[in-house]
This record gives sequence, structure tokens and C-alpha cells, in this order.
Amino acid sequence: METDLPVKEVMTTVVCTVKRTDSVHNLAKRLVEYGVGSAVVVEDGRPVGIVTEKDLISKIVARNRVPSKVLVEEVMSQPVITISPNTSLREAARIMMKKGIRRLPVVNNNEELVGIITDNDILSVSLDLGEFASLVTQDASGYSIQIEGPVIEEEEIGGICDRCGKYADKLYLSNGLNLCEDCMDFEG
Repeated sequence: METDLPVKEVMTTVVCTVKRTDSVHNLAKRLVEYGVGSAVVVEDGRPVGIVTEKDLISKIVARNRVPSKVLVEEVMSQPVITISPNTSLREAARIMMKKGIRRLPVVNNNEELVGIITDNDILSVSLDLGEFASLVTQDASGYSIQIEGPVIEEEEIGGICDRCGKYADKLYLSNGLNLCEDCMDFEG
């Protein structure tokens, strides 16, 4: 991957957005309509929060709340972390890893939403261009170790699930397919 490639070259410009006063039910319908796992909450064209599938599961489903009776502002994550269109893909990936997030809304100089970049966008570019990985991780004892070399899909390595197409931190090799934990549950 070209380390200086700006996110504007890869970002999605048609972003699923909602208002903080929308119901979670309407939010869920928009997620399905767009085929995405998150929506940016906007006011006057500026991002003020974000709602992800994880938010819906932990704040609605797990608490047995009625989506039509809950407002987006009650479940959105804020403040939202944003980047500019000229931020490099490498820097966007660093921010995602450091903050433990998978999506970054992209804003112009007026702080208006112009796109979104996801971990899948970065991974797709990286895999398409044969990017070499350079990751710092911790082994079981907590020591940091540097891993360098080509991205190789093998058992218990993160990547795109061959069955559902979603990114997972850990994939499992089953019948020649790299599967996420959810898809592995269906294998058994």
C-alpha cells in the first residue's frame, strides 16, 4: 500500500447518516438500506456521533429495549473521531488501532462530513496491492513483539471471512476456508 495515499482516494462518499432525534428503528432500517454496519449522526452536515452494530447489540438488544422507543442520541458514541480527506491511509489505520475503532468519518475544513473510511477499505487496498504487514502486538506474556512480512491468511489470523465477508480479528481454517467465529459456529 502506498503509505502516502490519502483517504480521499479510498473513502466512501455516500455515507449512511441519521439525526440524533431519529428512532433506533429508523436507524436500523437505514443501515439495512445502505448495507453497512454504522451510521454517522449529523447536525448541520457535521458529525456529532456514530452508531455501530456493536452499539445496537450492547445498548438495545442486550437490554431488551424497544428500538422504536429509543432515540439515536441515547445510543450514539460521542465525541466522534474524524480525519481530513488528506490523511494518509497509514495514519488512518494507526488512529483506528490506537483508539480501538473500525470507522473514521472524513470531514472537510468546515468540519462537514464528506465521507467515511473503514478498516475494510484499508484492508482491501492493502491486500490488492500486496502490502507487507508491520504490526506491533503482544504475546501471551504481555511482551511487545514486532511482526514483519507479507500478509498471509492462515489459521487464527485476522482478515476477511470467506463466508460472510466481514473483517474478524481472528479467522479459523475450516475445510479450506478462513472463517470468523460466528461462521465457525455454523460449521459445527
